[in-house]
Amino acid sequence: MVTKKVTGIVLGVFIMAEAIYLAYYFIELRKIENFTCHANFVQHYSQESYYVSISYTVRKNFGLLHITGMSDKDPKKIFNRKIPFNFQRNGDIYYMTSKKNIKFPDDNFNDKELGQYEPGFFISPGRDIYMRILPQENNNLLFIVDSIPTYVCNRSSGQS
Repeated sequence: MVTKKVTGIVLGVFIMAEAIYLAYYFIELRKIENFTCHANFVQHYSQESYYVSISYTVRKNFGLLHITGMSDKDPKKIFNRKIPFNFQRNGDIYYMTSKKNIKFPDDNFNDKELGQYEPGFFISPGRDIYMRILPQENNNLLFIVDSIPTYVCNRSSGQS
């Protein structure tokens, strides 16, 4: 009788320890720490499309984003900006707030017009955005805005 009780307790402790280990492993597997990545994509609208390139560098609770793009109808219509930002993370949800919006000399895109195509986070300082960032099997990152998969960001080589 005592042996069955001890065996049950040992088995229960073993199962609990295994469950904790597996939960920890799963959480650590999904955890994204520092990363650098790059994405290229095309945004299609009724009258024109925009070729966009975006790069992220994220360290601890600070990030730097570089976004460039141009119109397919008017290739001289260019936006080229660096945006330092702070963020808070809850699991795979990132709440990002832009600190500055640095326009490069070749950026000739009107902010009001760009606001029709890009969220305010990419245009003005002090604007925020929620993004879900999910690690993919191929070590890339899937960025999701408002439950819509927006782009896949390719991690720089040598990162995990």
